[in-house]
Amino acid sequence: MDAEIVILRLLHIVPGVIWVGSAVFLAFVLQPALAKTGPPHSGALMTNMVKPLSILLHSTAWLTMVVGVIMAFRVRDPLFDFLWSTNWGTMIWLGFLFAVVGYAIGTSGSLSSMKVLNIGRSLAGQPPSAEQAADIGALQKRAMLLTKIAALPVVAAVVTMALANTSRQV
Repeated sequence: MDAEIVILRLLHIVPGVIWVGSAVFLAFVLQPALAKTGPPHSGALMTNMVKPLSILLHSTAWLTMVVGVIMAFRVRDPLFDFLWSTNWGTMIWLGFLFAVVGYAIGTSGSLSSMKVLNIGRSLAGQPPSAEQAADIGALQKRAMLLTKIAALPVVAAVVTMALANTSRQV
């Protein structure tokens, strides 16, 4: 294995582990714990966490997917028949599809979280009105649901990619 492939694999796998691990932790550990904690503590934590976590998730997701595409294009088949005619290729494009779907769903959840933060900032320390509280609650539920849903395809992408390596025929 040459040095370029080693570097590309590291640039694909390490960010992928960070992305998927963070998504699973957020969806199934942190968000449920914050929901049980309640507004006084969860609001302060989310205010300080959403932006850096969004940067981490988006940057690692993009790095993972872009480097994955670069590695797929390095396979020595100018027509890319291997992506449609081998088990390995099918698993690779299926894994990529899962990753893109998970990323898109996760981005929708992130947008809901950002809306909650914007409402919180507009309150400037004042308690929310009944309408604002209802909006915040609905957006938080939507964000939590979408985050859980998004975690499933990104985990499926990891499983699919791992299975691709066991069926390599190229």
